[in-house]
Amino acid sequence: MPDKLKINDWDDERITRWASKIGPSTTVVINRIFSSVTIKEQGYNSSLSVLRLSNLYSEARLETACEIALSKIKVPRYNHLKSILSTNQDLLYKSDKASVNETSVEGYIRGAEYYGRKKR
Repeated sequence: MPDKLKINDWDDERITRWASKIGPSTTVVINRIFSSVTIKEQGYNSSLSVLRLSNLYSEARLETACEIALSKIKVPRYNHLKSILSTNQDLLYKSDKASVNETSVEGYIRGAEYYGRKKR
């Protein structure tokens, strides 16, 4: 193999650093991709394709998509994340999560009148 083809600017440490700049869920996705392949070089293209989604969408959206994918899939790949992002599932997830946080922490508590007792 020619020497110029042997040199690769990307390695697993650099890819993992890029993922850690985006967020913890993205880092977990990249680590799972690398752990699912027998030779680490086999995970370069799939890891980079996942990380390049942050160029098309934002880093925050990619992080949310990774969080959603990790809750459903053991080793999320580009196609899983791309479908989440293209159908705006990440935005719906964030809005649902925000509406849950806006509700009262205490929940709905029934008073004594509901159970037939009189309030003193």
